[in-house]
Amino acid sequence: MQEIKIGSAVSNAAGIAKGHLKVGDLPDGRPVDIPVLIGRGAADGPTLWLHGCVHGNEYCGTFIIQELFRNLDTSELTGTVVALPILNLTAFRRKQRMSPFEGYGGGDLNRCFPGKPDGSLTEQMAHAIYSELKQHADYLIDFHTAMTTDVRWALYANAEGPVGDKAEGIARAFGFNSTLPAPMDILGGSAMMTAARDGIPGYIVEAGGKGPAFDPELVLDGCERLRNVLRHLGMLPGAVTDHGPLTYFSNFAWVMSTRGGLFQRQVACGDRIEAGTVLGQYYDLYGAPDGEARSPHAGVVLAIHPGPVMSNGETLIHIGLDPREV
Repeated sequence: MQEIKIGSAVSNAAGIAKGHLKVGDLPDGRPVDIPVLIGRGAADGPTLWLHGCVHGNEYCGTFIIQELFRNLDTSELTGTVVALPILNLTAFRRKQRMSPFEGYGGGDLNRCFPGKPDGSLTEQMAHAIYSELKQHADYLIDFHTAMTTDVRWALYANAEGPVGDKAEGIARAFGFNSTLPAPMDILGGSAMMTAARDGIPGYIVEAGGKGPAFDPELVLDGCERLRNVLRHLGMLPGAVTDHGPLTYFSNFAWVMSTRGGLFQRQVACGDRIEAGTVLGQYYDLYGAPDGEARSPHAGVVLAIHPGPVMSNGETLIHIGLDPREV
């Protein structure tokens, strides 16, 4: 069995290996070491790469990955599962989206792949991570979250040929109903799109919300869907669950708030809406109704501001456009 080494995590036999990967340095010179898990089956097979917390306050995927590994029987596994449950560790420690030490380039790790060895802090982190991903991964699943507990949608890199076909297979095995076959000209610098251009089928899960805005049921459901992907890839035994037709959409639209105030939403994730649908109600500081937020687009709700307080320029709603059942 060929050795797999990612940072200090070394696997040369069936079982689970743990270690860390250095992705940068703190201002005091100490290393930024992110956790690495390698689950290895007795038989050779594909390598599924998982990572979470690309944005430091998006924790649900971290819990899904940890739940998978807590219950992963490597005696049943064919191939390898590599997991980096907390990618953006310095942001994770501060409970925020981006690294507090990012000085240049915006700092969004999901726009910095494949990274640069001599770039900004986040670009150097992306380089350290992607160098390992490109070397080892046959498939990629990247976990993110949005704003509320009811977020359930996904997207795959809709590349031409087998790469896109395999990514769609993962999407159907995971089975989140609202799914975007992502055009290859969007999300530049994401791990998913970068991997697809290197021949690695990629899939992004959006589950739950930032901070504590998810629940144990979602974690268990996400873990079972992930196990279904492993069955689909021939990495675990058992029948593959058929989630039925999915709702595909053509692209998405971000709608930003043009005003502030106390806000209560009136739609949920997964709802179909029309242009002009009331999304929520504003109230003034005395509790009186103070206007409505309406959608400028028809589509399916992917994410909606949770309230109770809205500021100008915050994300009001994220809408999947032109939904159709496929």
